[in-house]
Amino acid sequence: MCILLLIQKHNKLYGLDLLDKLKEIDLEIKEGTLYPLLNRMTEDQILKSIWDTENVKGHPRKFYSLTKDGIKMLGEMKLEYSRLYKIYVNLNK
Repeated sequence: MCILLLIQKHNKLYGLDLLDKLKEIDLEIKEGTLYPLLNRMTEDQILKSIWDTENVKGHPRKFYSLTKDGIKMLGEMKLEYSRLYKIYVNLNK
């Protein structure tokens, strides 16, 4: 959910930038964990990836953005998170 939220917030992100942004919110993920997740979400058509070879300094970068299915899935995740949080709050009163 955090990965999808960050990509949505920034419209598109590449892997190392995503790792940095996750680290900023104290959610450190190793490259060996992130890239398989990104690949699987791309295969599942939650994300789309585009190589940018012209508008970047240095080597080409693979940018990820949400698909329509990814936006829908993120919306469902937000609803489920909200529901679970309400349950948690009620149980801890």
